[in-house]
Amino acid sequence: MEKNSFFQQGTMQMLSEGLLDGTITLKELMIHGDTGIGTGEGIDGELIILNGKGFKVNHKGEGIPLENAFKITFADVHFENYEKIDNVSSIELSKCLEEIKKRIVGTNIFFSVKIHGRFEVIHTRSSKKSNKPYPGIEKIANNQVEFYSKDVTGTLLSYYSPSLYQGITVAGFHSHFISDDYTVGGHVIFSKIKHASVYLQKFASFTQNTPIQNIDYLNADLSDISKLDNIIKNVE
Repeated sequence: MEKNSFFQQGTMQMLSEGLLDGTITLKELMIHGDTGIGTGEGIDGELIILNGKGFKVNHKGEGIPLENAFKITFADVHFENYEKIDNVSSIELSKCLEEIKKRIVGTNIFFSVKIHGRFEVIHTRSSKKSNKPYPGIEKIANNQVEFYSKDVTGTLLSYYSPSLYQGITVAGFHSHFISDDYTVGGHVIFSKIKHASVYLQKFASFTQNTPIQNIDYLNADLSDISKLDNIIKNVE
């Protein structure tokens, strides 16, 4: 896979309709990238892949190394080819990401941001795996556990998708975090950066893979996306 491309397994519409089977293994996923984020079967924690190694942040907020056979429902991955663009300090994550977005020419481009450094505050969340028959993703979201940490060093990985791809993926920024010692992590809700290095990688192409071997996916009616925006906003 090219350095300026990224790969996605599954869609957000699938998740919103409760299609939560693991349809690809970590080993299979990493054929397409050594860096990324996602979630496991049944929304089994929050996944982050760095330097070709996968970790699941579980419902206790701990980063657990993953075996190659770990099953994944949804993920974005790419091969790392970041360019360092800045050093930042004393800035909220949302403002930092918006400042990066201003550097991008146009509004319809995919890109990824990696931030490594010291975080004054990091507010994350994760969830415990659900089993079949899966509850709706909104119910799963209501049962997620949130974590608040201060003065922690780690890596934040974020993907930006244009608004026209809402439903296929998450429009806007979707960010995961893991500390250097793997004791803190998850889907990022809020953060304030103390001091960090910021890296950017833009993508010229996007591959979206659907699980055509999964019978539930093949038979699902995914045509009604009327409630999808609110579901994604509540979950993300």
